[in-house]
Amino acid sequence: MPMDGRQDTGYPLLFSQPRMVHDLLRGFLPEEWIGWLDPCTLERRDCGAPADRPESPLIWRLRWQGGSDWVYLLLKAQREPDPFTALRLELDRGLLYHALLRRRRAASARLPAVLPVVLYGGEEAWNAPLDARELFLPLVPALQRHVPSTRYLVLDVAGGPLPPDAEEENLVALLCEFERSRTAETVDPLLARLAEALTKAHDEPLRRAWSIFLGCSFLPRRFPDLFAAMAPGGVLP
Repeated sequence: MPMDGRQDTGYPLLFSQPRMVHDLLRGFLPEEWIGWLDPCTLERRDCGAPADRPESPLIWRLRWQGGSDWVYLLLKAQREPDPFTALRLELDRGLLYHALLRRRRAASARLPAVLPVVLYGGEEAWNAPLDARELFLPLVPALQRHVPSTRYLVLDVAGGPLPPDAEEENLVALLCEFERSRTAETVDPLLARLAEALTKAHDEPLRRAWSIFLGCSFLPRRFPDLFAAMAPGGVLP
């Protein structure tokens, strides 16, 4: 397992779908200003990273409600805490800004804010520093302002708090329930709820993403015996 925690958990596929990012914004990122964004304006973007970097983050952007300026979301999936996450996200954000600068026509145009978010699917509590400044040796105050100060948010799927008003059809809340299930008996009702929510969504790419996540990541990892006994194509009712 990579020591830096960069391992595909199936989350990159799920959060490539706009519905998942839309539901992520509904109470799972504890910043008041996120409620001022308009999820209906979500757009997927490339991150400007080299194509040979499989650990490249997902990039989405959306506008403020009633506004024209963009805010970017930088989503990165991890399976284990990595103490250097903040610096890696600083690199990812730098690559994104580099790509944005190349596309800009006016040199004086303002740059958008970029919010890094870790999609964490590990079992142990997330314990990596949330601010890059914590990684440096004690510095004199005059020098502290010259080191990276990247901060990021963490969605702890398996152990973080759930929004008290999360709707039953919120797919991120449902993902959290899947990851917190400990017996095969708890999975069946979750599969039924998921199938109903996906049917209502009328979104075939989203359904395929969930089916691949369950069949190739979640069930083999959490319930290998249950997965072995399941007929092919039978992940979702």
